[in-house]
Amino acid sequence: MIDELERLLRRARVLPLILPVLVLSGWGLGKVTARGISLPDGAPIRVASAAHTPRAQLEALSAYMAAIREDGMDTEEYVLLYSNHVRPVEETLARWGIEDELARRVAWPLVEHSYERGLDPATIVAIVLVESSGRPGATSFVGARGLMQIMPLHEGHWDCGTDMYDIEANLCYGTSILAWNLRRYGGDERRALLAYNGCVRGTNTPDCHTYPNKVRRLRDRVRREWSKIAPRSYESLLPEARVGP
Repeated sequence: MIDELERLLRRARVLPLILPVLVLSGWGLGKVTARGISLPDGAPIRVASAAHTPRAQLEALSAYMAAIREDGMDTEEYVLLYSNHVRPVEETLARWGIEDELARRVAWPLVEHSYERGLDPATIVAIVLVESSGRPGATSFVGARGLMQIMPLHEGHWDCGTDMYDIEANLCYGTSILAWNLRRYGGDERRALLAYNGCVRGTNTPDCHTYPNKVRRLRDRVRREWSKIAPRSYESLLPEARVGP
């Protein structure tokens, strides 16, 4: 129902921005439904990533995802968001050996926080796999914590919470740190990834200069997977102002 969708969008304060996203994505304005998280076979899957969608629309989409998540899983809007934006991430994580239930818990906030900061979810998937192999309880020998291996010194910044082993808090920290480094280095993705890995001077981590290439190679594999699922929709929803190759 249009009135229901408008209510959700106003609550998220994104109505002027999100409507182009909905049109671009081809979403309907469906009624609330009690069906499960599934679409008919062959339904399109769309993943926003890194070259055409303006950042403002990605931020609006993130706010919309947060609003829909509050309403629970039994709405058509949730099903469409999940199928178009979250399911490819969940399936990729599962293919890399992460248990299905954990992959589902990680996928939605990963996409939501990526969009909020104008980042490609494929990049964040790659970082999660490189840093922790998708283990929320991982701790490095230097004390980095969680999925994206966040150092304790970041606690209290970016309003992300205090438990760095919490899935959502960790993804909030990780995406915030990467976005901050991208701004800090004028959009230079290689330098931003080096800084994320603590390799600004090339001395903090052995062979840390190889880190950007590891992330990029894995990201390319993820993107190829998603392009095979829905090549047209994937390319049409890439964020504007792509950073790095």
